[in-house]
Amino acid sequence: MQFQLQFITDELPQTPVHINQRTAVRGVIHYQNKILMVQTNRGDYKFPGGGLEEGETEKETLLREITEETGYTDIHIGVKIGETFEQNIDTEDPESYFQMKSCYYECWLMSDKRAPGVQDDYEEKLGFRGIFVTVEEAYQSNLSLLKREQKKMHDFLQKAYIAQMDQKIKEQVTFAPEIPWLERETQVLYKLNRTLVEKIADAVRECGKIMLDAVRTADMVETKEGHANFVTVYDKKVQETLRKKLLEILPEAVFVGEEDDVHASIKKGFAFIVDPIDGTTNFIKDYHVSAISVGLAKDGEKYIGVVYNPYLDEMFTAERGKGAFLNGRPIHVSRNPLSEGIVLFGTAPYYEELSKKSFQMAYAYFKKALDVRRSGSAAIDLCSIAAGRAELYFELRLSPWDFAAGALIVEEAGGVVTTVEGGAVTLGQKCSVLATNGRCGRLE
Repeated sequence: MQFQLQFITDELPQTPVHINQRTAVRGVIHYQNKILMVQTNRGDYKFPGGGLEEGETEKETLLREITEETGYTDIHIGVKIGETFEQNIDTEDPESYFQMKSCYYECWLMSDKRAPGVQDDYEEKLGFRGIFVTVEEAYQSNLSLLKREQKKMHDFLQKAYIAQMDQKIKEQVTFAPEIPWLERETQVLYKLNRTLVEKIADAVRECGKIMLDAVRTADMVETKEGHANFVTVYDKKVQETLRKKLLEILPEAVFVGEEDDVHASIKKGFAFIVDPIDGTTNFIKDYHVSAISVGLAKDGEKYIGVVYNPYLDEMFTAERGKGAFLNGRPIHVSRNPLSEGIVLFGTAPYYEELSKKSFQMAYAYFKKALDVRRSGSAAIDLCSIAAGRAELYFELRLSPWDFAAGALIVEEAGGVVTTVEGGAVTLGQKCSVLATNGRCGRLE
């Protein structure tokens, strides 16, 4: 699911109380570039839906509620995309609490067929009407109303505090939200309004917690083919968690993970290209220079890049044509020449035949630059070029999951990425990588 939200206004008391358990279903109904929502007479937007009735399935309830609240009948109901949980004192029965789970389904309006008079009757009784609106418009409108309600709550609390402190004040103050569902629906709209790159970043950030909480044991490491080529139980755990979360965000995509034995084709459609822990040896040694790297390709070309270093809480993101960002702020490559630059390099450690040449190149660059650095994570090194922290990075052989995200981030930050030989870097095969700020280049 894309989201799971909790709203617990009042904790349950220590003494036993009656709890009313409720389940509701609500529809996120797409039509062209907008969604069908219910606008109330207070100006807010809510998702059509309501409580389950005895003998109905969730989808039967949802179809009935959508028809009652909007008049539309030709609805295709898809999969559940989120849940919310609410707990509060029951305004209808102050001695009781209610706990309500709302299940949100993705739906599509297939035609403009409507049940005659249904919505008119509903609008007349409750002041609700079905309306087509963009997610952004609904979110901004609800957010404005929510801020107004929050200010009213703040003023109420101040008044209540003064009343408690001043015994002369006998006035009893009470507060009830004018729009009780407003916070829930605003937060759901916020989740839906997030861009694809933001949703991917959310999933990656959650997986960063797996790395931070890792317990290092003697049996957590396995050896793969190649010199110093390791995989841990956490590489596999992060990869499987990402597979689940990313394919929920973009179900039509294929998933290409480093720890998979067989890799799907990325030539057509969307493809996630994932390194669950880039810098595994660093991770094993608790060296804190490791990252999660997720590239999204579209028809074989770099489209979105996300690299997250959980140890520094640094989230690098980029989308083709929209720039590169670090924790939401734009980043750019430096303008320094090589003589004023730092060179980063990888030793292609899994390919011992490249070791000598790697160090020879590093020494040649060392003679021309301020200094050289070796971090052990290609993804982090590429992001360092993008952020202007260094001027050039090279490695003589990398796999697509090593550079799929980082290469795009460099390019969107104004840098240049090629092979060491000067050719194009492609996502379909292993190759050398040379990333620069555009002023530094190949050795002559």
